Amino acid sequence: MFKLASAALAAALLATPVLAAPATTGQATVNVTNLDPANAADAQRLERRVERAAFTACGGHEGSVRVLKRTVTRSGCYQETLAQARAAVGMGQQYAAR
Repeated sequence: MFKLASAALAAALLATPVLAAPATTGQATVNVTNLDPANAADAQRLERRVERAAFTACGGHEGSVRVLKRTVTRSGCYQETLAQARAAVGMGQQYAAR
């Protein structure tokens, strides 16, 4: 019994630094060369591309479960990345209220 408890304690102590490590974010690229943000259809395509890129950069994956997708899209990382990406590609605040 003591050996089992010792092994569980050792495993918990070894796992703690991993849990305490700061989260890192990834990167994603948005192709804008074939889009004109002034065109309504192109602006919608661009917004979808920006959203997918922000989702990926913040740890989401197309095959993620719904709970993870919701968590990522509600995160500060996602919101900040969207704002930065929109500014970088010249999109105004027209999508910020969505």
